[in-house]
Amino acid sequence: MTSGPRLRVAIVLPAYFPGELDYVGGGDRYAYRVADALRARCDVTFVTFGPRFSQRNIDGLRHVVVPALGRNPDNPVPSPGFFIRERFDVIHAYQLRSTVTSILALLAHARRTPLVVTDVGGGGRSLIYRLQLHRYVRRFILISDFSRQILPSNTWNRAAVVKGGIDLARFTYHPGPRRRRVVQVGRIMPHKGINYLIDAAGEDIPVVVAGRVVDQAYYQHLVDMSRDRQVTFITDADDAQVRELYETSAVTVAASVYRDLWGRMWPNSELLGLTLLESMATGTPVVCTSVGGMPEYVVDGTTGCIVPPNDSAELRRAIVRLLDDPGLAAQMGLAGSKHVQQYSWPNVAAGVAAQYGFVTKAVR
Repeated sequence: MTSGPRLRVAIVLPAYFPGELDYVGGGDRYAYRVADALRARCDVTFVTFGPRFSQRNIDGLRHVVVPALGRNPDNPVPSPGFFIRERFDVIHAYQLRSTVTSILALLAHARRTPLVVTDVGGGGRSLIYRLQLHRYVRRFILISDFSRQILPSNTWNRAAVVKGGIDLARFTYHPGPRRRRVVQVGRIMPHKGINYLIDAAGEDIPVVVAGRVVDQAYYQHLVDMSRDRQVTFITDADDAQVRELYETSAVTVAASVYRDLWGRMWPNSELLGLTLLESMATGTPVVCTSVGGMPEYVVDGTTGCIVPPNDSAELRRAIVRLLDDPGLAAQMGLAGSKHVQQYSWPNVAAGVAAQYGFVTKAVR
């Protein structure tokens, strides 16, 4: 394409932060990383929500905090003033089922501004489906084939999949040595299936669970399960600690489920599975359940193992296979580090920017 004016893009993360950006889940971090990677191609404003308006520069990225009513961290009610005052060529919301995206759908339609949506699995109660506001979404840019399948079928002709991404400069191949232990990284919530991992590990396999506590009752259940077992919880791990856990552990597990131990359903569980990409990049093989988009990123038998959800016995068999065969684990780890090179953030930014071209018909 020929060069031309840079698109003015708002990347909108419908999350409420009372203070500094404090990412709780992979979806939050994903939106920020896309915004940062797009700076080379577009004029990007990264939008989050908080108690009062503010703006600042984060390493060259404009970050605007829009006032919101209430303090729901996952589904704030925004003041629309900022989006009325400022003009963008594209508004890209990173959550489908949210009050923010519902309001943006109406505003974007009224102002003829293309609205693009990427579903990252969170959000909360909204009018998106009840009022069929998704008809105002010009393009869905999705992170897995699974995330397209769970959209209404009448949106599929407006949907494209851009897979990835991962910071390959930060998560680099690490040849070892590795400890005989398993790590699971992610928020401590029932749909993460951590109880099945603890059950699979028994008393003989060390397990590290690194993630923020989102469901206190579930966390207490896991603590009770872990008595007399080799389970360590790290609820305040920073990025450096997480990377070290990947690099020094023999296996990374993602044991997520659609139906949790209390029978509750999580149909949108794991649209991507970012921790799997991070682990594979460091050369650590992975074991994941066949849930959501995770099987799309793991090559079963080559970069790791895929097992059924809610099945502690199968999960244990896959873990033990890798723990007992360091040669196989190393082989899978090396294959995984090569496999994820295609999911770099520059590649993701290129794919996303190409989709913006469809909705703006801009010649760049």
